Amino acid sequence: MTKLGFYNGLREIGGTFVVVETDTARCMFDFGFANADIIDNKVSCAPDDMAYYYVNLGILTPMDGIYDDKTAHKLSLKSFSEDTKENFFIISHMHIDHMGGLGMLDKGVPVYMSSDSLKLYRALARTGEVEIREHENCIGIDYDQSFTVGDITVKVVRIDHDVEGACGFIIKTSDGSICYTGDYRFHGFHRDITEAFADKCHGVDVMITEGVTASFDDIDMLSLEEPEDMGNTEEVVQEYMHDKIREEEGLIVINNYNRNVERIHRLISLCKAEGRTLVLEPVQAEYVKAFYPEDEISVYAQNLDECSFDIDTSWTKVTRQDLLTEPSKYVLQQDYKHVYELIELKDVLSLYVHMDGAPLGDYDPSYKKLHDLMEQLSINYEHKGTGGHSRPYYIRYMIDHIEPGTLIPLHSFRPEQVMSDHAGCRILPEYGDFYTIENGKLEIYG
Repeated sequence: MTKLGFYNGLREIGGTFVVVETDTARCMFDFGFANADIIDNKVSCAPDDMAYYYVNLGILTPMDGIYDDKTAHKLSLKSFSEDTKENFFIISHMHIDHMGGLGMLDKGVPVYMSSDSLKLYRALARTGEVEIREHENCIGIDYDQSFTVGDITVKVVRIDHDVEGACGFIIKTSDGSICYTGDYRFHGFHRDITEAFADKCHGVDVMITEGVTASFDDIDMLSLEEPEDMGNTEEVVQEYMHDKIREEEGLIVINNYNRNVERIHRLISLCKAEGRTLVLEPVQAEYVKAFYPEDEISVYAQNLDECSFDIDTSWTKVTRQDLLTEPSKYVLQQDYKHVYELIELKDVLSLYVHMDGAPLGDYDPSYKKLHDLMEQLSINYEHKGTGGHSRPYYIRYMIDHIEPGTLIPLHSFRPEQVMSDHAGCRILPEYGDFYTIENGKLEIYG
């Protein structure tokens, strides 16, 4: 018998935790943070206690077979070493709301992801951008390849999102098939990849999809028509930067989401073609190097002292004085945590472009602080980003093309707005609900 259980991330954006369970194995996805607003980085605790605290706060899920002995026993759960089932995780992509908890698993838990996601995860670990510790038992699987644990077979299917390595999964047992989309978009560099995902998943028994952009405005998804204008696509961002590089006479600073590595890779070439050099923070440079080792990389010398990893000796170091002397020759990538560097550069700074980097919106107290600083320093500020999630019409488009037997939307504040008349039926599970799958059909369990 196959059971499908829902624990977290159903009516919020983040913390998706779904379980596919058979008599011998338990497949879980993803393992990021739910209820993340409760996290206060000013509060400290021992790393070995973090999983226990986060489960009690509702950030992580209480589940047999995934935590170490100490944590599991305090939570009255079976530990990884005690559980007789073959427990494993599949991770769709390297965003903290999908993978932030990996460092709190028992070190032996197998975690499967795309080979590209594993490459990025190891780079995140090198630069100190993983929570608690690096999880060692991660296994990279190439796109369109399958693996089997117990009586569960999983196929890794590439999808386009604003991070390298994003994928969804087709999960099969003897009782039926399930596709999990992870997060996806149609307005990125690779719409064709997302289209291909729909083709590969066509006709699955169950489709579990994100619904982020259905969270906010009232929509009638069934009546939506394809937008004439895709809005800000990745290509539009590149064209915008092309124009600004030509128009602005001084230094341009961009605040990019640093896991969107392909955007930076393309901007390196764009800047070079227009006679400028894109200067990167070392962390961003490390991510570019991991995926595009052929790129000529320049790094900002001002940020080197804080590096916790060895800098590639082939990188060109650009100093603050270089920027002050010839600002028209450079574009500088800077994370918000280095925003005070703008005080040093304001006299030569023509434009600050907020490009999907943190802080993302007014829900973050730093967002107002950023805008106040821009005003105080009289810096020309513009926002130009894309976001990583499909517009509501394209969520329905994806469902229409997959034509699942059962649709299950989650990862949304309003999953009830996600619908399609090309799905056999729709289920909106509650926290803790379990369903059985038999001959591809779902029935509530227990």
